Amino acid sequence: MAKARATKLQDEYLRILGEMSGDAAGREAGDAHLDEAFAKYGNLQWATNPLIFDADQYEMLDNAATTFASIMEKVMARYQRDPYFRKLFALTTKLEHLTRVPSGCHAAVPLARLDLFYDPVTSNFHIAGVTTGGVDGMATSVAAMRAVKTTGAYRAFAAKHADIEEFDPLVACLKAVLNTYASWANAEEGRNHPTNPSFAIVDVAGSPRASETATAVSRLTEMGYYAHATDLSELRIQTVGGLPQLVDNQGPVTCVWLRAKAEEALAVEKGLDALVEATRRGLVCTVGGYRSWPCCVRSFFSVLRSKQCRMLLSEEENAFIEAHVPDTYVLETSLDLSEFYDQENWVLRETDGRDVSGFHVGKTMRKADWRKALVKGIKHHYVVQEYIAQKGMRVAMADAEGLPTVSEQNAMLSLYVFGGKLAGIGATCSASDSDAAKGDLREMACMVVRD
Repeated sequence: MAKARATKLQDEYLRILGEMSGDAAGREAGDAHLDEAFAKYGNLQWATNPLIFDADQYEMLDNAATTFASIMEKVMARYQRDPYFRKLFALTTKLEHLTRVPSGCHAAVPLARLDLFYDPVTSNFHIAGVTTGGVDGMATSVAAMRAVKTTGAYRAFAAKHADIEEFDPLVACLKAVLNTYASWANAEEGRNHPTNPSFAIVDVAGSPRASETATAVSRLTEMGYYAHATDLSELRIQTVGGLPQLVDNQGPVTCVWLRAKAEEALAVEKGLDALVEATRRGLVCTVGGYRSWPCCVRSFFSVLRSKQCRMLLSEEENAFIEAHVPDTYVLETSLDLSEFYDQENWVLRETDGRDVSGFHVGKTMRKADWRKALVKGIKHHYVVQEYIAQKGMRVAMADAEGLPTVSEQNAMLSLYVFGGKLAGIGATCSASDSDAAKGDLREMACMVVRD
């Protein structure tokens, strides 16, 4: 079978690196650029070669993003109006209450990141997880791309290809936040929704997203908006100029981009209560609020394969789920656990799958330990999910001594889906499933070559 165009491009880039003996000078230039322009990410581990897509692959991923965005909007609309459908998600009462706070915005899921198990040779993929609201990884995607562009290998490759497209998902995200605010500000006549809002990017103390938030504040400021970072605990409602307003320690706030995840925010009761009340009363536009959170929980994939969901979606959307969403079950007493005894084919997720302590790969466990974990999972409603074997690709990097090397790595894609459309692609790579679970990852620049 003939090689796909993208595979040939990957081979070409690695060949250039080989001719340059790994381009150590380019690697040093990329590290220096990160230290200077992206000081917050100066210790970023990055691959020397980018992940390259051809025009057909990009169109396929674009269609995937649009299709899944449509699915999420339909499912969230049903979730809001149907209490019996909501029960399928098995959320706690407190979390369900959060997800039902009216936002006043048109889209239920204005911001999302879809993580994909991806085969760069065949272009096959499965959706590994969904993040909404507090989308992260955008700034490091940009940093990796700019580091790659400082290298001699990239310049040699670009000299042969006139039409190279790169991504800035962080700027695309901020534009989506602005567009969401515009839909809210014009939602009802007679409300005093300013055209030049005060933006607060809200998270919790000690957030791992703090560096990216600082970068986002800088970008919004460059775009001409007043923006600042705020700890959720600072939010409160008080009277300003005779009117109730949401304020933080820097003054009134008109638009909040909420980056904290639900379980993090629930621990900050006072600030969260103020934000919920202000959002409900229309005092503030909250982008990334928890109306979209059900798309992130571990039961979401099982809901997508339920009879109730199949009746809701189009034939094309159901076919997409069958092809690209791993088979998933919430463990409960009615299930026959023997269906999952073939542990080579399953993984167990205790939380959302991002915490290494809550992620168990069946084929790596002793039989007795696996079956014990399944029994425990019934009590705590763990999720058992189809195991997807990741496909390797050759990745150039520096080894522990800083010397150039090429090794087989697994690729994980992130599709940034803003306003229902694909707005950027990021990627990480890791040597194994266990490395990925522990967060031992390298960032890969992503680009589309259309010539």
